[in-house]
Amino acid sequence: MNGVQTGDTVLIAVTGTPGMGRSAFLDAVAVHAEQHGFVVRRARGSRLEQGLPLGHPGPARPEATGRPVALLVDDLQRAGEPALTRLTALLADPGPGPLLMAVAVCEGEFATETPGVQEILSAAHRVIRMGPLGTEGVRALLGERGIVLADDQVHAWTHATGGNPALIISLLERLERLERAGRGASAGLLDIARAQPAPWSLRSRVAAALTGHPESVGRLAACAALLGGETETHVLARLADLDPVEGNAAARTLIRLGWAADRWTPPVLWDCVREAAEEGISLTDRDRLHRRAAELLHASGAPAERVVPHFMEVGPGDWTEAAQVMRETAREVWRGGDDALAIRCLRRALREFPSYSPQRGDLLAALADVERNADTAAMLRHVGQALPLLDAVPERAAVVARVPLTLFLSAPHAASEMLEQAGAGRTGPMVPTADPTAWAAPKASGTSEASELGLRLEARVRLSRLGDPAAQAAAVQRLRALDPERVLAPGPVPGPGTAARRELMAVLVFAGVLGGRLPATEVAARTRWLLEHEPASAASEYTASALTIASAAVAEASEPARCWLDTALETARQRDDRRLRTAVLSWRALTAVHAGRPADARADAREACATAPDPARDPVGDSLGDHDWLAVLSLTSVAVETGDTWLAERLRDRLAQGQGAGQPVCGLALRVLQIPLTAERELPALAADVQDAARRAEAAGWCNRTLFPVDVWRAPLLLRLGDPEAALRLLARACERARRFGAPTALGRTLRMWGTVVRGRYALSLLAESVAVLRESSNHLELGRSLTAYGNRLRAAGRPGSDEILAEADRIAEATGEAVLRRWLASQPSSPHGAPPCGGVPVVGGLLSDTERRVASLVALGHTNQDAAEALGVTRRAVEKSLTRLYHRLDVDGRAGLVPAVRRMAGRAVFGSGVLAERL
Repeated sequence: MNGVQTGDTVLIAVTGTPGMGRSAFLDAVAVHAEQHGFVVRRARGSRLEQGLPLGHPGPARPEATGRPVALLVDDLQRAGEPALTRLTALLADPGPGPLLMAVAVCEGEFATETPGVQEILSAAHRVIRMGPLGTEGVRALLGERGIVLADDQVHAWTHATGGNPALIISLLERLERLERAGRGASAGLLDIARAQPAPWSLRSRVAAALTGHPESVGRLAACAALLGGETETHVLARLADLDPVEGNAAARTLIRLGWAADRWTPPVLWDCVREAAEEGISLTDRDRLHRRAAELLHASGAPAERVVPHFMEVGPGDWTEAAQVMRETAREVWRGGDDALAIRCLRRALREFPSYSPQRGDLLAALADVERNADTAAMLRHVGQALPLLDAVPERAAVVARVPLTLFLSAPHAASEMLEQAGAGRTGPMVPTADPTAWAAPKASGTSEASELGLRLEARVRLSRLGDPAAQAAAVQRLRALDPERVLAPGPVPGPGTAARRELMAVLVFAGVLGGRLPATEVAARTRWLLEHEPASAASEYTASALTIASAAVAEASEPARCWLDTALETARQRDDRRLRTAVLSWRALTAVHAGRPADARADAREACATAPDPARDPVGDSLGDHDWLAVLSLTSVAVETGDTWLAERLRDRLAQGQGAGQPVCGLALRVLQIPLTAERELPALAADVQDAARRAEAAGWCNRTLFPVDVWRAPLLLRLGDPEAALRLLARACERARRFGAPTALGRTLRMWGTVVRGRYALSLLAESVAVLRESSNHLELGRSLTAYGNRLRAAGRPGSDEILAEADRIAEATGEAVLRRWLASQPSSPHGAPPCGGVPVVGGLLSDTERRVASLVALGHTNQDAAEALGVTRRAVEKSLTRLYHRLDVDGRAGLVPAVRRMAGRAVFGSGVLAERL
């Protein structure tokens, strides 16, 4: 402008690929020129008019005023020859007065290469090329529309649009449409915007950029858009039916437009090209292009996830390799953690085969593998559909052997049908003999693979028959033959063996526990060996690990089980596997409750129950059901044994709303959890329901009275009904089973319960035996309960020794209370001050207020007055006043006396929370 004001004629050319902001630059020039006294004239090239509205037939600028003129011409390449000739003449003879001419030319358009446009560009005093925005430019443009994003999101916008302002604005227009429709975008703005159709303004720009070019350019662009992703140019050319020379020339033309067909950048631009291409071709041509694209991508070695989307669109047609490609893709994405895409691939492939096709059987088996953890019911259904389609018995056996082990316990009808089809007409190494206690030795093949398959199939057969006492006895015989007590013998422990062998051993040990035919010491030794050699990093909720954990819990092998479960839980959290985390937390809670750690059991059980899918919010997802039999019964055990009303209520809701509410395991759990809430008049019916549910669950092999003492849980119900004789009979039978099994905790606990129900001197005998037995156990909680009951009965009978026994019980209560308080403290979220807030304090009794119990709990754990004040949100003076009242009410001498007293109170609260513990 300075040069123009000195009387010169200045020509400025503004260039750039489509959408880079040439028009916006001319708008800014117009504003600036008007501010400096220029007369501004605007014109825009048009394909339809092939001219410029420069004032016809008058002069190009007003001459009367003598003011400088700014002539701004947009889209010069579309002006047409007459208008270009006139502009060239105007530059040669601008007439009196200064002239500034600024022309905008779009790079890559066909008309840009015409002589008239190139002559004007060559005459320009300066060429300004508009380039893409950088990250900060994109951030600023988004900020003008009120969108503030994190750095990684801004980088994503920059990559998706290539920094092209027109593409960014087109995305913003789509978001504005969504907001006007009442569907305001929140997270993932870029994905939300790209999911919407491109606006017409962008579609017209894309069409205009391609107009005039040879047909080969449009065909190559359409094929690149349909393929999606990086693709070599020769592959694009073959898809577009172009020879190599035509393909390379078309690719260079697209590069001049800023569209990299081989790299598929910028992606937002190619989204728009794809929409236009799909609308501009017939359905027949669309199907042909997608199928041809899949074949070419596969032949060029492209990853399977690039190939399969084309089949998902239209199906593979006549291409025979399509099903195998989709199966391979499903396997790859499944291993990568995308179960949903793998399932879609396989279901699409299934549509290409008739119902009787063997290939359909292979795909159904593959689909069942993917659904193993996502949808167990669908998995079992698809295995059942696949087996009749597979001709070879070994193939059928291999499919059945891949079904998760514990499902053969929770789905007996489906399991028996699958096993029958796997062994039908078979004489090979995996056929069960007519005698359920025996198993046929390999005949047709002696390979290790066949042997492993035989062991896996045997494990499933035996597990499906656990409800049969004869099968339980046969399992113990098989265990002795498979491993003649090498694990139990002194000296070096045998090696881990194979995974199939360990799986079978887990089943056989579990069968021995259910039938009461293995002593607790042997079960503990075998489960310890299994856990030492079974990698926790490969944990799954339906593997043999569930059986091993259940056996270890009842055999009091809590320490190896705890270590294994800690590692498995970390694995589940790293995978973000919600179902596995629910299962492992439930198993860990079961182990903790059997080991006498009720606070740990409650914390794990509560987290498991909160983690489990909620049928009310997610009716489509899997909820707790019979397939999760160990998790259900574990959580039920914790709720009953700890008296946790919150856990019981949440678990009842989960089970009642789930799909398995009418099935045996869930039905038994629901009835047991309903006992404390049932009115007196409804107790007889509930007692009969619980007994019937327990019998049905035990007959199916899902529940036994050693692992889950339903008889003990029923005793309080019978006492409420006024039938102590029936309760005593149940406890006597439970005691007999515990003696046979030999686990000290189970026996001592049952003896204590029996002793608190029976009357007379026999009660003292039972309680004394309970104390003696529990001294051999590591479960100090049950020992403390038995000592308390025994001491109180001795004192009531006027017998000597009660003080010493109760003093020992107090010491155990103090230690137990400290552990409970620490667990409570650790489970609380951190406060803004870094100190834990208080809630659900485990200290009860003493006529203390809620605040006093909280203060007492914190002080008992060694916190200062200031820590307690910050945790409670009160002043230090208020804490000191509470402590003064506590000293008086608990009759203790200062802080030194308060700490053990409060810990004992917390421990006694735990003592009184178990089944029949109120009778201590």
